[in-house]
Amino acid sequence: MNAERQTSNAPPFYSKWANTPFAPAKCPFFYGWVIVAVSTMSIIFSMPGQTAGIGIFTDHIIAALNITRHQLSLAYMIGTISSGLILPFAGKILDRIGVRFMSLFASIGLALSLLIFANVGNINTFLSARFKVTWLAMIIVSIAFFLVRFFGQGNMTMVGRVAMGRWFNNWRGMATAIAGVPIAFFFNATPWLLNKLIDSYGWQGTCYLTAGLIGIVMTVIGVLFFRDNPEECGLVMDGLKEGRSQQNSRKQLHPTRRQFTRPEALHSVSFWAYVLGLAAHGLIVTAIAFHITSIGQEMGKSREQAVLMFFYSSFISIPARFAISFIVDYTRFRLRYVLMMLAATIACYTLGLAWFNTTAGWIVTTIGFGLSGGTWGVLSNVTFPRYFGRKHLGAISGVCMSVLVIASAIGPAYFSYGRMILGSYRNAAFSTLVLPLIILILAFFTRNPQITKRADNEKD
Repeated sequence: MNAERQTSNAPPFYSKWANTPFAPAKCPFFYGWVIVAVSTMSIIFSMPGQTAGIGIFTDHIIAALNITRHQLSLAYMIGTISSGLILPFAGKILDRIGVRFMSLFASIGLALSLLIFANVGNINTFLSARFKVTWLAMIIVSIAFFLVRFFGQGNMTMVGRVAMGRWFNNWRGMATAIAGVPIAFFFNATPWLLNKLIDSYGWQGTCYLTAGLIGIVMTVIGVLFFRDNPEECGLVMDGLKEGRSQQNSRKQLHPTRRQFTRPEALHSVSFWAYVLGLAAHGLIVTAIAFHITSIGQEMGKSREQAVLMFFYSSFISIPARFAISFIVDYTRFRLRYVLMMLAATIACYTLGLAWFNTTAGWIVTTIGFGLSGGTWGVLSNVTFPRYFGRKHLGAISGVCMSVLVIASAIGPAYFSYGRMILGSYRNAAFSTLVLPLIILILAFFTRNPQITKRADNEKD
């Protein structure tokens, strides 16, 4: 039995239910593809907690609480940063209880959070009549943002990524690329879909509907089909036979020699280089998504023209993700080069956004947005299990998710106040160009921690 299998065996707490209500080993095909499907659903159902989902409710929240857009951006930042600060703890819990039970916790938590989110106006009215507290509306909406971000963007997304990372090694990039197709579609379709539901059922009714779907559908699917890793089910990563998996020459492309703990990962320059790259993309993209209609207005674009940028970028993001996934799965192409690509594409769509009012600027923004989305999708799913192993992947991913969530919290507020201080969204966008420059520099100092001095001729 190989070293990785010994170190990644599931603790008795949840492994004893691996064959309940059915045995994954009896599946006529590799059960990891079922995990891909369920993980994809988990990430898709996190949409109400993502900026693309929350952004469609902003005008309704402002009206319900009688606050300004600057105040809403500040509340969003406070609630999101608060959720990000406790995500590392959630990652450690995931390693202890497994993705199956964490999915149950996250699904029910997000459903209840959406019910609270739908009633922020009623809660504010009720408490205002009893307590004379300054900034009460801000406190209430900050708590609501904290809940939907923690359970949605944080936990449900983390569950999906960790689950796929534990079931694949050679096919990890391709598995996440396949999952990326419906995820990209729903991310870009979410504002349109939620807007249609709001037109039919109102914004509160839409929150109730999505809460019911997540609380019932995702809870049941997660409990029935999630499994923590292939070993607890008597299987091997990628669906290979035990003997064949050790002889497979492809496996030597990306060997896992050691299972790093979270403190060890945090002491690695490579960890922070990739986290910063992912976070920089998240910060700017979240800011754009949150203020896209306002950016469009400033640049002389209609609401439809501005939002269509997301739709068209998905046609670039999906093939880019497949192409990059193929390269990182089947070759010795270094992940540091993919990180450099991410830095370049961030600079591309940031510069395009500065001239979003022109046709050329709109096209550059759309292309850069699509390429960066595909690159980001590969790095966010492949890097950490390849670099640090699977045993402590939840704890390590929890720290990464924490930074990403905090970055996404800063983005909308930064662009909102940046526009006020610097005079325009164009100048706010220019000021973020320092981020891809820093990422590009850090990329030169990264390497795969799995590579030992004994195997320095290998690449990451």
